[in-house]
Amino acid sequence: MRMMNKYFIALAVFFLFSCKGPTTRFIPPLILEADGLSFPEGPVFAGKELLFSNCYGMWIGRLYENGRLDTFADLSSMNFKPNGLYWSDNHELWACEYNQGRIIRFNDRGEVIQVLDNNGQRFSRPNDITFHKGLIYFTDPKSYSKEVRDGKIYVLDPMTNEINLFADNLAFPNGLSVTPDGTRLIVCESAENRVVALSLQNPDIREIIVTLPGGDPDGIEFDSKGILYIAHFGGGKVYTADIEKKTLLDSLELPGIRVTNLVFNHDESELFITEAEQNKIFSIRLK
Repeated sequence: MRMMNKYFIALAVFFLFSCKGPTTRFIPPLILEADGLSFPEGPVFAGKELLFSNCYGMWIGRLYENGRLDTFADLSSMNFKPNGLYWSDNHELWACEYNQGRIIRFNDRGEVIQVLDNNGQRFSRPNDITFHKGLIYFTDPKSYSKEVRDGKIYVLDPMTNEINLFADNLAFPNGLSVTPDGTRLIVCESAENRVVALSLQNPDIREIIVTLPGGDPDGIEFDSKGILYIAHFGGGKVYTADIEKKTLLDSLELPGIRVTNLVFNHDESELFITEAEQNKIFSIRLK
């Protein structure tokens, strides 16, 4: 783990990226927040602290507002590889764990307080996670294939620990987020290079929102205006999309091509982005 002067790096990487679109939401420069990571993923804010997974390193990092970086949870002794994260309103962290196929719950001190499986069996490879109306939704991809559509989404009640299948027949489901009106679950089908919408009332009702040019749509998040932000793994960009018009609006090019995930700060003035080719976390100001 190695921190570098943000302002020096901002100048160094300024010429390595571009913002495209008629009304860009991204305000340069791109700032390097942390490097020397191990496949960073799943960024979430816990108050003013940024938590993120180091998938290959088996630890969850914590980045403080002053730039200090340390470890929130070391999972190496349990052979857990964390991926998508969610920080709940009651100050608990929920994590997808793909090495042993579990869902993990932490307290605010980074201690594991619960490990859930699929009725005594492992899940395939839990990937990303979100909450809606007290329920947890998480993706569980298996085969990376357009033909073998064995990816699933589960719904978990954290009060009872009951887990049920929400949707199946998906081509490597990845990032997910509920629409601001609470009617649809937006999911990235990475093997199809597309983002789809599933009705929360009937997940068999589906529609394609956008298809991306190569690479895999990965982590996603809505802003307060209903604009969807999409991390494009393999494409090296962050896209924004209007899900009602089913159009891409804007894009931000990153120095590395393996853009994994993203999250807004508390007032949406900044976007934090994880990237796994250079193993770094970046931030950029937003309009």
